[in-house]
Amino acid sequence: MDLMGKFTISASMLLTGFAIVFGVLLLLIFIIWLYGTIVSNAQNKAAQRKADKELRKQKELLSEEKPQPKPVSVVEKQPVVESDGVSDEIVAVISAAVYTMYGSKQKVKIKSIKRRKTQSAWAKAAMLENNQPF
Repeated sequence: MDLMGKFTISASMLLTGFAIVFGVLLLLIFIIWLYGTIVSNAQNKAAQRKADKELRKQKELLSEEKPQPKPVSVVEKQPVVESDGVSDEIVAVISAAVYTMYGSKQKVKIKSIKRRKTQSAWAKAAMLENNQPF
């Protein structure tokens, strides 16, 4: 085999390799583009359904007639919260924080509020060390 024959075989192999590599790259680009299009369409549909659901929910809330709250009588029994030396204002603040945390749909009952025992010096040092800013 002469030099020119070897050169043509090498050139044809090189061009064939380049063509295969670029063809596969173009195929991968198309697959990734198609996948991105499908996922974005699915996300848009899900967001649209969620927005429609919220809109229907708001319309239902507006269309419902809200019942008049009954007046609170003085005779009604208020829930008793045990508090060991904790003022009523602190009990109210803790109750408001718990109510805010759980929301209005869940019924939460606070059974007792107790003052925390004092910590040892080692526990305070550990808390200070672990809570320092970066």
